[in-house]
Amino acid sequence: MAASTISQNGRVQLSSTDANIPLLAIEAANELDEIIEGRPSTLESVARLADVLKQSFQLDQAFEPRQNFVDSGTVAVFSQAIDESAGRRVTTMEELVKQAMEIVKTLEASASGKQLEKIRDFCIALSSAAEAYQQSIFEMRPLNPLRT
Repeated sequence: MAASTISQNGRVQLSSTDANIPLLAIEAANELDEIIEGRPSTLESVARLADVLKQSFQLDQAFEPRQNFVDSGTVAVFSQAIDESAGRRVTTMEELVKQAMEIVKTLEASASGKQLEKIRDFCIALSSAAEAYQQSIFEMRPLNPLRT
């Protein structure tokens, strides 16, 4: 069963605390693993994850980044996932958006072999990073809304 994602202002982003991004990313990884193993898969979660990345980085249909703000939570989650899955650090915003565009293209394309394994590993790292981010936000909230 596919993960439910609730949108904030009509958009779901990697930094959404009310959307189950960790589950969506792990479902996408599972779908990619099915394809790697030669089993059929709908790739529904893969397509939904590509949409979340587009929304998070505000990529238009031509994969051109718009000159809009990308929130710090999205940067933190995505950077951590890239660092963990690719073993390299992203140091500039331009590089971060370029990586996002490449990953979206790979998620939407009929990739094969090593490409699928790399994107599956990214999805696993993204799930972990999104879960850690959501947990850190949760821990910062006061237990009682009347207390500060």
